[in-house]
Amino acid sequence: MTSHSNAEQEDPTTRLLTPPDSEFDVEEDAHSNVDEEEMKKWLSARYERGSKKPMKARLTAPWGLPISDADVEKIKVGFQSRDMDDKWDMLIEDPDENGNISLHILRSWLQEECYILHIVPKPSNDDGGSAKIQSITWEGNKAGLQCDAEQAKKEAVMVSRWILHCEFETLPHYPSSVMWQSSAYKRLDAE
Repeated sequence: MTSHSNAEQEDPTTRLLTPPDSEFDVEEDAHSNVDEEEMKKWLSARYERGSKKPMKARLTAPWGLPISDADVEKIKVGFQSRDMDDKWDMLIEDPDENGNISLHILRSWLQEECYILHIVPKPSNDDGGSAKIQSITWEGNKAGLQCDAEQAKKEAVMVSRWILHCEFETLPHYPSSVMWQSSAYKRLDAE
């Protein structure tokens, strides 16, 4: 058996408690900032064009649904999934030059867009007008199935109520059985 001097045998706890040299500190801080910025971006509920899988068959329909100021504020916050238990992302696109915004509703794990709500702001005059969901865009090819505009609207409302807690006071509350109701879909190859 070979004997080792005390200098050669370093206590592992001492090694953990010893501060790293200053060169390492600077390098570690640089990586921490990058990681922190990437983490903020990852957790952000902001939609970036081209960052998600595009819809295979985009369908768009007019809507004109008035929405409350409270619902607009909830929509503007959006929601970014934190783990695999969160099934939906509700990402908000920055306003255009007219103040119009879009809420992109995606299946979180696949990063595939299912619905986009196109929202026009409340008129600036005091006529009592409200913001409106001007139109909806939805995926027209869900694994070979397609629903009509009314079904897409119901599904988008249901997800917005579940995730963002929007009220949509002028609409009825739909039972969960309405979500992906098979009778509301047709096979694309059946035409």
